[in-house]
Amino acid sequence: MKIIQVHPLENCLEGDFVYHYVFDCPWTHETILLMQDLGTLQYYETFPKPMFRVTCPDGTIIKGVETTPACRVIFPKTSTAAARKRFEGRYEPLV
Repeated sequence: MKIIQVHPLENCLEGDFVYHYVFDCPWTHETILLMQDLGTLQYYETFPKPMFRVTCPDGTIIKGVETTPACRVIFPKTSTAAARKRFEGRYEPLV
């Protein structure tokens, strides 16, 4: 998976720390399970639209829905730039 688009989300309580990422392919069961490498994975595969949430050791939270090519990432207010660089480095952005 590669990042093809990223932009900050406006009107969020967290402000500048929330970003919307779009990838070149949708989240699958397999790619979601790989997210365990980043932190604690909560995967709700029995939901009508299966969703996941990953809580990383640095406080970053990643949320997404299976079969969609996007996710929302909430970075910690401290060390936002470093956390963002780690996340984006994993997916080799195309933008």
